[in-house]
Amino acid sequence: MHPRILIVDDSDFTAIHLEGLIGGDYQIEHRAEGESGVAAALADPPKVILMDVEMPGMDGYTACRLLKKAPATQDVPVIFLSSHAETADRLAGYEAGGEDYITKPFDPDELSRKIGVVLRNHRKRRELIQNIDVATSTAMTAMSSVGDIGIIMRFLGEMVGCLDFPSVADCIMGAMNGFGLDVALQLRDDDESLSLSREGICSALEESVLHNMASCARIVDLGSRSAFNYPRVTIIVKDMPRDNPEHYGRIKDNLATLTESVDVHLHSLSRVKAALRRGDTMLALLQRSMATLKDIETRYRTQRAASSQILNALAFDIEDSFISLGLTEGQERRLQNTVRTAIDQAQAIYDQEVESDRLMRSFSQDLEAVLLKEAAAAALAPVATMPNAAPESSIELF
Repeated sequence: MHPRILIVDDSDFTAIHLEGLIGGDYQIEHRAEGESGVAAALADPPKVILMDVEMPGMDGYTACRLLKKAPATQDVPVIFLSSHAETADRLAGYEAGGEDYITKPFDPDELSRKIGVVLRNHRKRRELIQNIDVATSTAMTAMSSVGDIGIIMRFLGEMVGCLDFPSVADCIMGAMNGFGLDVALQLRDDDESLSLSREGICSALEESVLHNMASCARIVDLGSRSAFNYPRVTIIVKDMPRDNPEHYGRIKDNLATLTESVDVHLHSLSRVKAALRRGDTMLALLQRSMATLKDIETRYRTQRAASSQILNALAFDIEDSFISLGLTEGQERRLQNTVRTAIDQAQAIYDQEVESDRLMRSFSQDLEAVLLKEAAAAALAPVATMPNAAPESSIELF
């Protein structure tokens, strides 16, 4: 049996259009108002809800919030359909609990693809949540006697060994489990970006909200959520305890410190990666220089041997031609002395170049030793370390 999709839209044309696009793959049910849509979903929860935003009476955001509060429908994915594409509208959809947000007029292929992604992610999330609930319960029991400072200290100690985004994200999620918080996070630098949630998979809407949050204030409250922003990391806490002011303030203190520590660590990793890139460039340059020097040395030796042979052959040819030239014995002797003097002078120049040859060989050997040392150092990537303390002036405490 095909999965059932509930369309909540006051436009019959839109509902008919949607049924024509996806009716072959899904069972379609249509409600024209927010109230009747909520009632239908509560009576028989569908696999996915396509929710219009602007409707008479109850709008789509309100309907979604009601569905997310009800145990029967809180896990049913909601995809908003709207003609508005502003960041504020997407944030409103995210705050209401939407899984994705598609602007009208929508592309049929995009709609089908996003429905498929939502269904797959929902199935995976349910499996992951079952495993995470067991792991979280175990972690909370093991750390019940450890205070907030203990969690942060353990987090800082573990993060020292985290040399890539996935390991840093795992370390953050471990600390969040220790605090009992459900979060979504984004790590970023000039080379890459990583977005994760407690379930392991960020929805398209959640990822876009994380991206947009990067340009907002250091700490932003979004209803029951709070976002902590630094240049290289954003953490959104989904379940801030607003009903417990003391706990709420303590979480803000701890998360501000933790988020800044992550930002400092990612900055250190960026510098390490930049240094490694510079080292690779220098190593390649040294290798090319070494090859060039060896080629010059080989050419020099070849040219020297060839020049010596040419000069010696010239001397012998001149001496052999004395008979045919009809020179007197004195003339032959003077010419012979002139040629020999020129050969001796050329040989003296070659002898002076022996020292240059030795210096070039010594330089080549030194350069080769540097290459070997750099190659060995490149095999052992430097480990980024956390600073002893972050500047207090940049931490916002509440």
